[in-house]
Amino acid sequence: MKDRQDTDDIAESDIETEPFDEPLETDPTEAVEEAEPYFPPTDPVVRTDHAGKTQIASGFGSGDTRGEPPVAAVGDTPSDEALEDLVHRALRLDASTAHLHLKVGVSQGVVRLQGPIEDEDDVENALAIAGDVRGVVEVIDELTRLE
Repeated sequence: MKDRQDTDDIAESDIETEPFDEPLETDPTEAVEEAEPYFPPTDPVVRTDHAGKTQIASGFGSGDTRGEPPVAAVGDTPSDEALEDLVHRALRLDASTAHLHLKVGVSQGVVRLQGPIEDEDDVENALAIAGDVRGVVEVIDELTRLE
């Protein structure tokens, strides 16, 4: 075949074995122009505390672990109240749903999400995050779509 080059004639130092051995492009325009990979920076989810100080909520924290969430008296299943707290926390700490103002209700492991949402992607993200919380049996979508 003519489209493959015989590598026996190429010096070992001329063969590129690691395509990304140099730092990746940091400027998106330059990356496009040079056809180089570009990975945008990811900002952490932040919250403002009661004193007005900005705190990192998730992702880039100090590594300190928080206390264990409360659990129900029966087995490993969280109580409805604990499950509500866990779902609220999961929604607050995920960058895709941190900006949403949702109400969470739980009864016998069934989660109901309520509140205004403008984007259908936000609906899907919120439902998926709530459904991924350990102990959630079902998630009911009672979200209000804004037009």
